[in-house]
Amino acid sequence: MVGNQLVINVLHQFDFYHITKGDYINPAILISEKVLKNSDKLLILAPKDKLAYLSDKLWGEKKDSFIAHGWSNDALSDVVSIWLSSDAEDNPIEADMLMLTNGQSLDNAADFKRVFILFDGSSKKELDLARSQWHGWSSKAKHVCRYFTQTPSGSWQQRK
Repeated sequence: MVGNQLVINVLHQFDFYHITKGDYINPAILISEKVLKNSDKLLILAPKDKLAYLSDKLWGEKKDSFIAHGWSNDALSDVVSIWLSSDAEDNPIEADMLMLTNGQSLDNAADFKRVFILFDGSSKKELDLARSQWHGWSSKAKHVCRYFTQTPSGSWQQRK
């Protein structure tokens, strides 16, 4: 307690996914499925010119299912748990989880309890940005950063 106010320590988790095989679509689908399974909400950030591609992949990449989502001017914000955007302020579903793709960055993580950073390990620009983000976020006591890399078989393994 500080004065008459209860102080709550907010913990933010940042999960870095170092992609070495393929693009960000398969990891994005896996994470999206887990978010939906837990009844959470997820905002996925991508450049404007990649949103249609991402939307198409979420609807049709898997043969046995799809990942329902909304974006742009969709009137689906009342019924979906995943929203695609190029701007973290465009969050009509009030998601508290965020996925950054294609070298997207975030100035303020305060609105999100968990952030997934998917970065292309073959891109010097994305690798440098991920390192900078790790340094900035891991330096704060209330932040937890975790690092995952792809195994030769394409699965994910947490590294220290």
